Amino acid sequence: MTKYDLAIIGSGPCGYVAGIRAAQLGLKTCIFEKDRIGGVCLNWGCIPTKALSASAIALYNIERASEFGINVKSYDLDFAKVYERKENIVKKLSMGVEMLLKARKLDIIKENAQIKSPSIVKTANLEIEAKNILIAAGSVPFELPGILFDHTDILSSTDILELKAIPKSLIIVGGGVIGCEFASIFRSFGSEITIIEAMSQLLPNEDEEIARKLEQLFKRRGIKVLTNTKIDKIDKGDKAFIAVGRSPNSKGLGLEALGVECNKGWIKVNENFRTNVNNIYAAGDIKGGMLLAHVASKEGIAAVEHMAGNSQPIDYNAVPSCIFTNPEIASVGLNKLAAKNKGIEVKVRKFLFSAIGKAHVLGETDGFIKLVTDSKNDKIVGCQIIGPHATGLIAEISPCIQFGITSEKLASVIHAHPTLSEIICEVSEAVHNKAIHSL
Repeated sequence: MTKYDLAIIGSGPCGYVAGIRAAQLGLKTCIFEKDRIGGVCLNWGCIPTKALSASAIALYNIERASEFGINVKSYDLDFAKVYERKENIVKKLSMGVEMLLKARKLDIIKENAQIKSPSIVKTANLEIEAKNILIAAGSVPFELPGILFDHTDILSSTDILELKAIPKSLIIVGGGVIGCEFASIFRSFGSEITIIEAMSQLLPNEDEEIARKLEQLFKRRGIKVLTNTKIDKIDKGDKAFIAVGRSPNSKGLGLEALGVECNKGWIKVNENFRTNVNNIYAAGDIKGGMLLAHVASKEGIAAVEHMAGNSQPIDYNAVPSCIFTNPEIASVGLNKLAAKNKGIEVKVRKFLFSAIGKAHVLGETDGFIKLVTDSKNDKIVGCQIIGPHATGLIAEISPCIQFGITSEKLASVIHAHPTLSEIICEVSEAVHNKAIHSL
């Protein structure tokens, strides 16, 4: 029986990143993966979705080319090539991850794994022994009771990425991040879109004003939005995409027999990602919390560092959330309501993209930024953005929250002109009523 310092179950953004860090720390490591290297994010999530989004944005820019003095006489959408491009990107990146793992001398075991004991992991063909086990098996699409996936007309997030043709119409059940991203993509491709959301707003976890702005822009694009609406069946002949959340991918791992504590399948861990069974760890989606690839990677690293005797706490207050709709949305830290619920008195300032020169150059003036600061000490505690390149702009705010930077300090930093980043300087100045390009 081969012995390892660490056995990892799952090769997604948690598992493969944890494996590379383990190798860097000198730990003999193996990774079990029953499907494609790279996990859901790379193969059926973040990457293929953003590949489709890039094609949708390219089409959007062609359609408005006349605004820039360019007359495009004829063009058409070849969805087969859009699909092929997506697949090629996924394949290339998956091969790249596998190459990285092999270069680090990690053993990749492409079989379904089950934990036999706290130190033994088995497959149908072998058993290995490991000092520590990291469960990084991720999550799967949640099925609504009574509306089960049939993979043809009732689609999961995996199914919708495998469509070979653009649907004439699409009902999207769930107006969260995934639902809104696909609504934006397929509306650009020409589908008639209806979003059904049970809560009072799209993106229930985001700032209310941001959600209202997105709904306004979606309706302008011809997307039908039904909030405060529940659905219990899909009519025959309709094509529906169910985007109501994720479930833990913990079935079949052998957790019950080992006594690993779970809550409805989500694995319970402490601050070091250790379960109640000392040498078994869990990180990423399978433990619940923030189901984001970049969070999963950091958690995987933190878990491995703890195994090696190093403690690396994660500051979840500074985790950015990025939504690749058109326009993009990004947020980090607290919004006004979340701050109020925590008993923090805050000052909120807003600045419009329409006051930024580069936004006019790009022809993308819809949207705004909101900066949230602690009224007592001026420290930045949150930020929300809807507008051009929001997902890139938010990166400047995350370290401000993590390291306690004040809006006054941020405003003192010279931001290049003409760039979209000037909106960050302006909103920081606005906290002290010193913004230049506003009345």
